Amino acid sequence: MLTTTTWLHTFTNYSNLNNINSSGHQILKIFQPVDTKKIRLQLNNLYDEVPLRISHLEISNSHQNKASITLNGKTEFAIEPRLVQWSDWIDFNSVANEFLTIKITSPTQTIHSLGMTISNDLIQTEVQGPDSKYFYGVSGIQVQTETHHKRLAFFGDSLTNQGNFSAPLAVNLENQFHIMTANYGISGNRILHPGHSTSQWSKSFGEAGLTRFDHMLVDYQPDIVIFMEGINDLLHPGTGSPIEELPTADAIIKALTILKNKCLRHGITFIPMTITPAWGNINDSLPAWNEQKENLRLAINQAILKMPHSIDLASLTSNEENHLRNIFDCGDHVHFSISGGFIVAHYIQEQLIRRKII
Repeated sequence: MLTTTTWLHTFTNYSNLNNINSSGHQILKIFQPVDTKKIRLQLNNLYDEVPLRISHLEISNSHQNKASITLNGKTEFAIEPRLVQWSDWIDFNSVANEFLTIKITSPTQTIHSLGMTISNDLIQTEVQGPDSKYFYGVSGIQVQTETHHKRLAFFGDSLTNQGNFSAPLAVNLENQFHIMTANYGISGNRILHPGHSTSQWSKSFGEAGLTRFDHMLVDYQPDIVIFMEGINDLLHPGTGSPIEELPTADAIIKALTILKNKCLRHGITFIPMTITPAWGNINDSLPAWNEQKENLRLAINQAILKMPHSIDLASLTSNEENHLRNIFDCGDHVHFSISGGFIVAHYIQEQLIRRKII
């Protein structure tokens, strides 16, 4: 039997959020793409300084199968600070293309190690209130399978993390092409700089993409990487981050070339996507875009288009004035709407098929 990671979602440090688990309960529904009889969960407390106490962790599906998740044989346990670990393997019959329900009971109310999603295509959270897009405790699922599956990593910032394009695309890739996916998007993430801002969200922006990319390669060992990052390298300087951190186009292009070559050495297909528009965005209460940043974006995109396997999302999503087209705009002039995300997902899938990558 082979161990297959069927779902993985990057957690980050939301140190500014308190009492995220005020009810003591959380329900997640996660899309499960393959048949299995054994399963385990990745338990995540990577950014907290106190143990994450789990009173009960239960998994079930629509076929009335239900089981308790254990750690070291115990149904009640704690995840120690700064750790990510796998639960015990448990017997659990699950069929392909169904949602698994994961119920967590925990007395720990303030938890900073969190994942985030806006799309409900791949991850559904059943938490009431304004923090319903955040979830804790479980960041991955592994199953035992009889066949090998290719692995694809979505690597990027909030456009990837929110899931409006990556989640429906992930479901299609898993369901139709039997390619497993992982979301390595972090909101606010930059290629060249770690979180460094006056924003209350600064710690959640994570380490620089240029270095965390290496962790992704080692931990997940993907066959394909869909890369969409660079917009925050332009947005943040002058709006929370020092304007001196605004990079040159050459600096971004050099970083992308380094990442491309790392993938080439490991036999990984690297698919960079052009940086989409940001005219009109307000960041840290300040206008985040100007002619200088736009010229940098256009120069970077010209270089990306010369790379093998690149996908031109900028042309798809831009209007005649190089603004984000209304159908793609969630309202902040940077992030995709739900309907726009579906169009992007379909376009990327079409490109992957046309180029015989899938």
